[in-house]
Amino acid sequence: MDFDYTQLPSGYTLCPNAECPRADQCLRQALFNDVPASLTSIRILSPAATRQAAGPRCPHFRALEMRRFARGIDALLVQLRTFPYNDSVWLKKKVYNYFGRWAYYEIKHKRRLITPEEQAEIQRIFRSKGISAEPAFDGYVVQYDFN
Repeated sequence: MDFDYTQLPSGYTLCPNAECPRADQCLRQALFNDVPASLTSIRILSPAATRQAAGPRCPHFRALEMRRFARGIDALLVQLRTFPYNDSVWLKKKVYNYFGRWAYYEIKHKRRLITPEEQAEIQRIFRSKGISAEPAFDGYVVQYDFN
């Protein structure tokens, strides 16, 4: 696996269970297998717990796939100004309420990414108001989903 371990979130837990039936599909296990020697300290799941949780219902499983996250909503806020005033106010309120205050401002200040599922929900909010335009975001980043 070709991965830049400087991008690994601080305290992200890796999985040592290579015997798990889903090990070849799991991000935590793949990252564990390729930890570089320069990384002298890592956080791992308890081997006993991983043996017990192994399989299709493992609560620690993270898919070994890249996902497209949106970054920032300044472009969305600018886009909202192009809609009729009442629609714009309604949409902004719905987006704010969907994320909640803390997450909304984390996203606004680009400290939190918007997941593909959250992007779809914003699009659904647009459609529920009869707006066919795609929601605009400041940019996109393709990376592993560590959450």
